[in-house]
Amino acid sequence: MESNLSFAKKIGNFVSNILLGDTKEIIIRMDERILSVSKRIDIMEPDLKSLNEKFSNFRERFAVLEDRMSILWKDETAPTRSPRKLNEKGNNILFKSGIKEVIDQKKEELFKLVRSKNIGNPYDAEEYVLQIVADLKKDSVLVEGLKTGAYSVGASIDTVLFVGGIYLRDQIFPELGFSVDQIDLHKNE
Repeated sequence: MESNLSFAKKIGNFVSNILLGDTKEIIIRMDERILSVSKRIDIMEPDLKSLNEKFSNFRERFAVLEDRMSILWKDETAPTRSPRKLNEKGNNILFKSGIKEVIDQKKEELFKLVRSKNIGNPYDAEEYVLQIVADLKKDSVLVEGLKTGAYSVGASIDTVLFVGGIYLRDQIFPELGFSVDQIDLHKNE
């Protein structure tokens, strides 16, 4: 019986060599490589778990860093002394990038958006004004002009829009019944 089985294996190998040729050899080599990779992964698994533990709070740490970086770039054009006021660099961007003209042109439309929110305090109003101006970069008609303006003053589009947001805030606050000086009074409400 054993000799029949051995003979059947030999015939099977012969037939597979004829039918598959080099393909059989490739399949055998791929199987060996897959086993090798599997062994390497098993060896690396403790290190991967260690990395996972080290980076488990990476998202939170990045969010804190992102917030701090945001404050730093905003300080270049409108320092954090409350309330934020455009400094020399901010005024230069306002007048030379074209953002002032964009805000002036879209002022009524932007005013309507802010008024429609019925915001109850100056802090939230400022945040909303800055957000709607930041969203102007999604406007396909405006984006090329914003890029050109940003390039011409050596600033990013986000910086140009931030400057435009501060400018719009100063324009709209009196109409909303707020004073720019009231912003920090409601910061944590």
